[in-house]
Order: sequence, then C-alpha cells, then structure tokens
Amino acid sequence: MKETPLTQMHREHKAKLVDFAGWLMPIQYTGVLDEYHAVRHGAGLFDVSHMGRLNVAGDQAEDFLQWVSTNDVRRLAVGQAQYSMVCQDSGGILDDIFIYKTGQSEFLVCVNASNRIKIFEWFHTHQQAKFPQVVIHDQSEDLAQLAIQGPSSQALLKKVIGAAVDKLKPRQSLPIEANGFSGLLSRTGYTGEIGYEWYIPAGEAQRAWEQLLHAGEGDQVKPAGLGARDLLRLDVGYLLYGNDMDEKTTPLEAGAEWVVAWDKGPFQGQAALQKLKEQGIPKKLVGFEMMERGVPRHDMEIVKDGKIVGRVTSGNFSPVLQKGIGLGLLPPELCQDETVLAINIRGKHVPAKVVKLPFYKRQK
Repeated sequence: MKETPLTQMHREHKAKLVDFAGWLMPIQYTGVLDEYHAVRHGAGLFDVSHMGRLNVAGDQAEDFLQWVSTNDVRRLAVGQAQYSMVCQDSGGILDDIFIYKTGQSEFLVCVNASNRIKIFEWFHTHQQAKFPQVVIHDQSEDLAQLAIQGPSSQALLKKVIGAAVDKLKPRQSLPIEANGFSGLLSRTGYTGEIGYEWYIPAGEAQRAWEQLLHAGEGDQVKPAGLGARDLLRLDVGYLLYGNDMDEKTTPLEAGAEWVVAWDKGPFQGQAALQKLKEQGIPKKLVGFEMMERGVPRHDMEIVKDGKIVGRVTSGNFSPVLQKGIGLGLLPPELCQDETVLAINIRGKHVPAKVVKLPFYKRQK
C-alpha cells in the first residue's frame, strides 16, 4: 500500500490504519464518535493526501477544463474554486472534482484517490486530441493535503500561519508564505462545518501537522480519520464516488444538475445529458431518514409496498440527529418529500421517509 507523508504521524498517534483505495490511511484514532464530535464542536485535523492533485496550465487551460468538466470554469477569478464533474460521452460520471484557479492560465484540480490515474489518463488523452498547448502535471506526490475542519478551524490556523486566513470566504483560496510554510490554502471541505484544505509541499507536512495539533491543545482539536469523515459528509448529504455515483450514474440522477452549466458551450457528455433531461431521468438520488430504530447501510434494499424499488447508496446513524439517515437511488415518482418507504434491515422492513437534503445544517 502507498503511504502519505504523514503516515508516521498517524502511527505515533496510534491510529488504526486500513487499506483505502490502495493507500494506508487512518480510519480512526480515539474513536469515530469522539472525532466526529471534535469536528462538530471544535476542530478535526484530517490527512487527505491520498487524493489526486493535477496541475493544468497553458494558454488553452481554461478552454480544456471547459470541455472536460460540467461546470463553467470561466466564472472563476484567480483565487476561486468550484465543484464540478468529469463525464463520459454517455453522461456517466468519471469523477467529481474541485477546480481551483491559481493563475491566469493555471489551475489545480483535486480528484478522488481511486480515480487519480483514470482522470490523469482521461485528461491527457483529450489534451493531446484537442488542446496541444495545455500541460498537465500530476503533483500528487509533491504535495500533501490537510483538511482542518470545524468551528475552531479558523482560529487554529491563525495561530500557525497568521491573519491571512481571515481573508478567505467559502470556495476561495490563497497562496501561503508564513512561518516557514508554503502551499495553497482554500476554504473548502467535506464535513458541512467551516473548514479549510491546505495543499502543502510534502516536506512541510509533518511540521504543519505537529504545529496544528500543538496549537489546538485544550480546544478540542484532534486528529480525525476516514470513519468520522464519512459520518460528517453524510450528515450534509455530500456524495461519495463509488457509492452515490459512478460511471453508470449521471449528474442529473445524482441530484447534481446544479454543477451542469448548460449554456457555457460544448462539453463532454453534454448531448447525452441534454437528451436525458428532455426524456426524463429513470432514477434520482434522494435522502431519507428512518422513522423507527434502525441503521441503513450501503446496498440494503429500499422497498415500497413490498417491492424492491432501489438500494441504499450510503447510510449510517447520525450522532447529531440521533437517527438513521441515508441516500438512495429511486424512481422519480417516489422522490417526493415525506414519501414513506422501508429499508430491508436484516430481513425486517423498517419504515423510512424521503426528506430534503441536507439532513444537518451547521450553526451560524
């Protein structure tokens, strides 16, 4: 398995390490619930260096990203970021990505760990075919990636890299040169809380990790693993590639039409998505909550009037809501709020109802 620049830190903090997409990653340290509550009430420090980081540069960089992604890259000013998707010609999702505009003709694209090679090769193929002036460089091994998430994250980062943190609004980024640190700091994350992601040179990562934890002593700042990260993202209805979407799912079916910029000009998958929009989608991702005691899990059957109508794509027990919650793909006629369904939990059909996302909203 591959190791991140912070693997030794995880061992020192006695993390439980597991195989995740070919990477040795911390699933938990002091416990999933303990780390979950640290993020909801203080701050959690995540190592997400397993993610892929691609630099896209050149005079045609913006045109290239307009073609290979669904959102409108031209809306970005330098220092802004957007969530987007990369689709096949069929409209199926190859990956969901974040695009950061770091210069007039330069972008950082963050991709899922499991899709890093696939997306790099996809980008390279289409760059060669249509955009010869674009240069794509895989920076994944050169950079580490820290996620500092929770109500205390801003104050914590100020202690380590100074007041520049205060300048960032949601989905903005800025270059860091402070206290011997560098890289790119963005106000983004995957937890539903205020948070930041720090793209930092791999050689600086261990010192940053140690200083952040030291600065957060006494303020509920804890290292947090992938277990808490998954619970936190489900609370706010954020999608997980491979569970809630894949190459057989389109952005329209995944409830992500908001990242499809229909009027921006041609992009990959546009024709198929337009046709699907006109004809109507056969399935749609919705949120549901349990009406009785029970915890839904991935791939459990969703039942209506005794018939299987879908499957749970993500599910768990929400500590903050104190009930089971989940996501699932259903026929459109069953996607109305308050529609009563059932989840087949070990042979028992436990009642659930469709609800609006997100399940949880952070306190202002």
